Amino acid sequence: MATRRTILMYHRIAEDPFDPYSLCVSPARFEAQVRAILESADIVGLDRLRDRASRPQVVITLDDGYADNLSAALPIAETIGVPITIFVTSGLLDDKAGFWWDRLALLLHARDEIDLDLPVGEHGMRILLQGEGSAAKTLVALHSRLRGLPTSSIEACLVELAHQLGTPMPEPARARVMTSGELRAMASNPLVTIGAHTVSHEMLAGRPAIQQAEMIGGSKQALERLLGLPVEHFAYPFGDGDAFDTTSVDTARESGFRTACTTQKGRVSLLNDRLRMPRQMVLDWDEDQLRERLRAWRAS
Repeated sequence: MATRRTILMYHRIAEDPFDPYSLCVSPARFEAQVRAILESADIVGLDRLRDRASRPQVVITLDDGYADNLSAALPIAETIGVPITIFVTSGLLDDKAGFWWDRLALLLHARDEIDLDLPVGEHGMRILLQGEGSAAKTLVALHSRLRGLPTSSIEACLVELAHQLGTPMPEPARARVMTSGELRAMASNPLVTIGAHTVSHEMLAGRPAIQQAEMIGGSKQALERLLGLPVEHFAYPFGDGDAFDTTSVDTARESGFRTACTTQKGRVSLLNDRLRMPRQMVLDWDEDQLRERLRAWRAS
């Protein structure tokens, strides 16, 4: 029987009471999940995923470059002795402002009356909501519209949002990004592979080839300069079918990446394009829930 190969996707390993995007897995549950995986599969790095194996293979990846990857995920990986891959958004290192979606969530949090007229895209966006759930509905609508825009347009929208809400721009301290020094410390650990996740985590689909080369290849070059190590693996920002295109795949190949991960669901087969690797997102499940998912994904 062919070896079963699965790439798992995490983001934050943290206990955060405010997690509107379900990006957090608590450290205790992450440790329990890793141990549950090892009951029926080997956890390997991306470089070994296509090796011959007698047991199913699982790769653990963490997207974006959150600081808790170092403070929480790495100690657990070290304790158990398993490799992890961190896909880092190179241009966000050392930036206290963090990711725009975390600031967006903080700006809207707990508001039950929304009256906004925002410069989103060509036509703007008018939102008028009242009552419980207004903040959550607004967050979904704005995130969906903003994610396809250039960073400059997203930042302009957030500045205007803060102005209309009458509040200063928050800093997502609990969801901060690693500093350059923290990333160097992480990369020095033999269990850790650092991959690239573009310069600014902008959606790639539809962008001109030269711009995609700057975003994709530029992240590889920046991380290699910082770390003094080859960066050979990549993950497309957002990663679904609308988030990247054939130009993105070609650019990843031309930039010298050996693999590139999507967020499209599925298991990895030897027939998969190495630059369109599927992944399964893991949520804050206990070990029994994860075991059920692994069986459903045919990963164990």
